[in-house]
Amino acid sequence: MDKLKPRQLDIMQSLAKMLEAKGPVKITTASLAEKCGITEAAIYRHFPSKRKIYEGLVNFCEESLFDLIGNINSNDEPSLTKVTKIIILLVSFCEKNPGLARILTREAFSTDEALLEERVKQIFSKIELQIKQNLQRYEQETKNKLAQTTASSANLLLAYAEGIIQQFVRSGFKDKPSSRVSEQTKFLISSLKK
Repeated sequence: MDKLKPRQLDIMQSLAKMLEAKGPVKITTASLAEKCGITEAAIYRHFPSKRKIYEGLVNFCEESLFDLIGNINSNDEPSLTKVTKIIILLVSFCEKNPGLARILTREAFSTDEALLEERVKQIFSKIELQIKQNLQRYEQETKNKLAQTTASSANLLLAYAEGIIQQFVRSGFKDKPSSRVSEQTKFLISSLKK
């Protein structure tokens, strides 16, 4: 992603903040301009379309999550600990950034942003791959097989994370998942061991 100019960052942050509103969100460039304290024309000087602003938020989510996942994967902890941390990271990221949780659950997208749904699906597919690779490393290092295939196990863990994020968004950001995600993730992972 190209380096953002300060005004572009401000516009993206304002959009993310607006996405934290309860209920269905209909954001127009006029309302976004008002929130930013600039004209609608000024928004279009920085972004050619509203879709490009959403695309910037998707890029930010992807870069942030994979930088953090890279940090987790680069340490010397056991592979299953890394899996636990990746799940907790994903859920915590959404809890700390409720507007971005709406992006990752694709609730924020209108038909104009539908093409970005593919990008979000790819982000989750790449996260699932990171989980699967750590599960494979666990099997290789310990010579123990999981109760399900690594692909099925990774899918189960990601489905859990996506579900808990969806509950958080559906609750209007009141039901904070951080209070239970660590314990539940550890339980799920331990139940995958034979």
